[in-house]
Amino acid sequence: MSARRLVAGLVSVVLPLLLVVAAVSGEPTRATAPTFAAMGTPTMPFVPYQGFINSTWFCPGVPNGGTGPGGSVTVANPLDVPLVGHLTVFTDAPGVGGTEIDFEVPARDTFNTELSAVQGQGSYLSAMVEINGGGGWVEQQADHPDGSAVSPCSNSTSGTWYFADNYTLFDSQEDLVITNPFPDKAIIDFEFANADGTVRTPGRLQGMPIEGNSVLIVDQRELLKDEATMGISIIASRGRVVAARAQQYLGERQGFSLSLGAPATSIEWTFADGENSGENFERYAIYNPSDRDAVVTPVFLGINSDTFFNDVEEITVGAGRVVSFSIADVPDLPAGFHGASFRSQNDVPVVVERAITRPAGDGGGFATTVVRGVESLYAGANTGYFRWSMAVGTELAVDDVLVVLNLSAFAGTVTVSALGAGGEVPVPGLESIPIGVNTVVRIAIPQEVAALGHPLIVTADQPIVVERLLPRGGDLRGRSGSLALPG
Repeated sequence: MSARRLVAGLVSVVLPLLLVVAAVSGEPTRATAPTFAAMGTPTMPFVPYQGFINSTWFCPGVPNGGTGPGGSVTVANPLDVPLVGHLTVFTDAPGVGGTEIDFEVPARDTFNTELSAVQGQGSYLSAMVEINGGGGWVEQQADHPDGSAVSPCSNSTSGTWYFADNYTLFDSQEDLVITNPFPDKAIIDFEFANADGTVRTPGRLQGMPIEGNSVLIVDQRELLKDEATMGISIIASRGRVVAARAQQYLGERQGFSLSLGAPATSIEWTFADGENSGENFERYAIYNPSDRDAVVTPVFLGINSDTFFNDVEEITVGAGRVVSFSIADVPDLPAGFHGASFRSQNDVPVVVERAITRPAGDGGGFATTVVRGVESLYAGANTGYFRWSMAVGTELAVDDVLVVLNLSAFAGTVTVSALGAGGEVPVPGLESIPIGVNTVVRIAIPQEVAALGHPLIVTADQPIVVERLLPRGGDLRGRSGSLALPG
């Protein structure tokens, strides 16, 4: 097995397409044109861009109540003409329907609104953003005393949602935030799985109704207690919904996280961020909601130049089980930054989320952030995306705001642009940044008026995956991880 350590170049993780092409031509074919998302089975959210029109976005929800908790929705307009739209805010307050306002986004600008300013009732608020004719992209920011959490909004509702990394140790709090944005009642069932293979379907959480235009909260009182690893399936027997998870960590984890679930399983999940460091704890939760065992192989990318590390035992994830995988359990994994890929070798689809606990800045303490991986549809050498967009950028000039992974068997370049009055303008010093084969680059945003506080766009001449590490704010410093939007 040791012979597989730090294998360079073109083998399985550089993706099967290259082997097929090599058999025909003797060498891989370089990707030549960007690809952009198209409507289909809901997977991860995407940006409607360059001719594709998507008019409706569903934001997962933000807390609403007391001093500190809250949140906002941001709509970015990259076009040369204004966007006109309609915002509907939903709440879990009994008997309260959606509250609506109209908005307009100036050309090459953003619209941002606090949801509590639109609807003041309830413990959580979610939003539906309808853009006349499409053309923009939408994200939300949830604010909490333990830190802010940014999440893309979804391009679609779904009948299924999955969460792999659910953590309820040390009195940590978790809320499942389920939104029914449609006028008809939805009916949903919940299924819970833990590491010992026990699958629970509590009767009180089966056939749960969600009234039209409302939010349902399933809080800590309804979840399994004292679980370090727990998988959750949310299945709608009637209607389609949007599902998010809010977590306030206590004990060995600290901080606040709120993000969308995964509306579909996948045979491969890719992550740009990761670090083998004595100061960090990096763990992956692999959830298999199917009725067949999955055999999953982890590979770490960007260890040194164009090499990767695959000297890792295969992980068997039993049917209906969730498995915890820590990089501390990987012998001889080189120190430093890395990306990661988890692929099901027997094509049984799973869901993978990553939790990283890092020091929280000069003030001491530590903060945990949880990010779902990128599905194979968006992270293949032949299906990946050359462009990733963010409506919410950074307000502060800090290091490692953007983490970019090259998915290709070719070296390339990356450019970071900011959206402002002049359109999408490359940030000085961030044009044509070199990125090697399967390599990760970490990008700081300089103290530039054109970049700070503006939407950001990352483009490359090879397919990439982009994560961001935004300053958390709140009482607990550190970073909050989130995916950018492909497209």
